[in-house]
Amino acid sequence: MKKVLFFLIILFQTLGYSQVVGTPYITSPVEMQRLILDQVSITPSFAFSTRKLREGYTGFALRIRRSTDNAEADVAFDNNAIISDNSTVTVAVAGGGLAVGNTLTLASFRNGSTLSVSIWYDQGTNGYNGVQTTLARQPVFRLGEAGLTNQYASLVFSGLSNPQSVIVNQPMQVLLGNVTTNMGLRGTLGIIARTTSNSNQFSFGYSTGAIRWSVHLNWSDGICYVDLGNSADNNRSFINGSRVNFYKQYLFIRNSITKTMRVSGTNQGNNLTQGSAGGNAGISGGSFGIGNAVVTPTASDIGFSGNIPEFILFPEPLSQSQYSTLENNQILFWGAY
Repeated sequence: MKKVLFFLIILFQTLGYSQVVGTPYITSPVEMQRLILDQVSITPSFAFSTRKLREGYTGFALRIRRSTDNAEADVAFDNNAIISDNSTVTVAVAGGGLAVGNTLTLASFRNGSTLSVSIWYDQGTNGYNGVQTTLARQPVFRLGEAGLTNQYASLVFSGLSNPQSVIVNQPMQVLLGNVTTNMGLRGTLGIIARTTSNSNQFSFGYSTGAIRWSVHLNWSDGICYVDLGNSADNNRSFINGSRVNFYKQYLFIRNSITKTMRVSGTNQGNNLTQGSAGGNAGISGGSFGIGNAVVTPTASDIGFSGNIPEFILFPEPLSQSQYSTLENNQILFWGAY
C-alpha cells in the first residue's frame, strides 16, 4: 500500500496534478474540482465532450434523438460530471407519450432504443454548438464506449456510407481568432479519438479545395494528413495506421510559421515549417465539421469512422505549458495512452 501511495504522489507531481482515470475531477487537494478548461485558462472557440469541462458551465452536454419515435431530449451531466444512465434528460421534442419539458433518467428515455446526436453543446462561452438536422447523418450516441475500462460515453461516426457529422456553423476567421492578426489560420486542437478504419478521408475541419484547415486521421494508406492552411504544406503527415481501434489523444497546433503534431504525448513532428505561402494567406468563410469537413457530402465523400468523446478547438496556439496541461488531462482521464 505504501508503494502505491508513493507512486500516486509522484504521478501527481510529475503531471502537474492531472486527472487520474476513474476518478473524475478529483486530481489533488490543490486542484480539487478544477476542470480542464479552468486549468488551461484560454477561452476555446468551442469545446465538446461527454464529460463536464468547465466549472462555470451550467448547460446540457448534448441533445439526443431516439430511433423508435424521434423524441429528442437534452442530456445533463450526472453527479460525477459525466453522462451516464443516471443523467437527467429534459424532453425537447415530443414523442412516444413524452411531452416537451418532461424529465426522466437517460436509462428510462433510451429504453432499448438506438440514440443519435442532433446537437453537441459548446461548453465554452461562445455557444458555437455542433448541429446535425439531417437524421441519417446524425452520429450515434453510446454509453460504455470510451475510457480505460469503457466507463464513459462517446459519439460514434460511420463515414464509409452517408458520412455522419455535426457542424459548427461559424466561418474560420471567427473560429480562429481576429481577422487582421490570425486570418482563420492559427489555433490549437486537442481531441480524443478512436479510428476504426484506414479509409477515413475528411475526418474534421473545413475544406475548400487546396485551402483548408482539416485533418484526415487515417487515409487509405494509414497515414494521417494534417492540412492546417494548405494541402501543399510541407511536413504534413505521419503514419497512423497502427493506431486503428485504439483511443488516442491528438494534438495539432498551427502558429504563424510552424505546426506541431502529437499523439498521446509523443511528437509526430514538432516545429515543422509551413511550406506554402498560400497557406499563410488565411482562411475565411466555411463551417467546421466533425466527422466530415464537407458540410453537404456527396455519395463519393468519405468521413470519419470511429469514436470521438471529446473535441476542443482553441483560437490561438497554446504554449507548451498550456498544451501539456490539456494533453496530460485528456490522456489520463480517457485512458488514451
